[in-house]
Amino acid sequence: MEKHGLESAERKWKIVVVILLVTGISGLHLLITHEFVKGHIVARELYFIPVILSGFWFGLRGALLTSVTVTLFYLPYSAMHWNGFTSDDLDRLLEIVLFNVVAVVVGFLQDRQQARNKEKFESIKAMAATVAHEINTPLFVAMGNLELLQDDFEKDSVPYEEITGVMGSLGQMKELVKKISLLEDIVTEKYDGTAVIVNLDKSISGKSPENAEDS
Repeated sequence: MEKHGLESAERKWKIVVVILLVTGISGLHLLITHEFVKGHIVARELYFIPVILSGFWFGLRGALLTSVTVTLFYLPYSAMHWNGFTSDDLDRLLEIVLFNVVAVVVGFLQDRQQARNKEKFESIKAMAATVAHEINTPLFVAMGNLELLQDDFEKDSVPYEEITGVMGSLGQMKELVKKISLLEDIVTEKYDGTAVIVNLDKSISGKSPENAEDS
């Protein structure tokens, strides 16, 4: 739940950034006088920033939404200064086309990359579930046999205590297997300063291993 909340907050501020960029750049067009042609050209090129950011952040759908919004903001300026298919008019039309072309290209590439990452992660989840299943079977057999063996000894005897220790270790393995089966993300952290390991507690779903067992 905490992770989803952070993702939602991050998405909201990204949307705010895009909105501020589009409105701010559009405001520049209104503030810059028509005689200052280079200023308008610079402001027009700045429109590519929110379009590209939207592609990286929100994929094809978000990029197209931004490029269409930019087009709607920029069209009135182009119409107001239309001189009948002059080179400047064609240049402005070309820029409008480029806004949308860039949005499609960046958004499509980002969506494809996300699809590949999702496919890889689904493969990792399937492998983790398989490993968890394969470990669980002999683990339960071993714990069951140890419980039967433990009944043959007195509680205060050395063998009884040793078996209890072994069962405790197997219990830790059981909890580890549960966490692997709940894998919902890959959250890594540095271990021993150099190695990178998966933090299972942060990578599992919202349910704890205990709740997963109850369900």
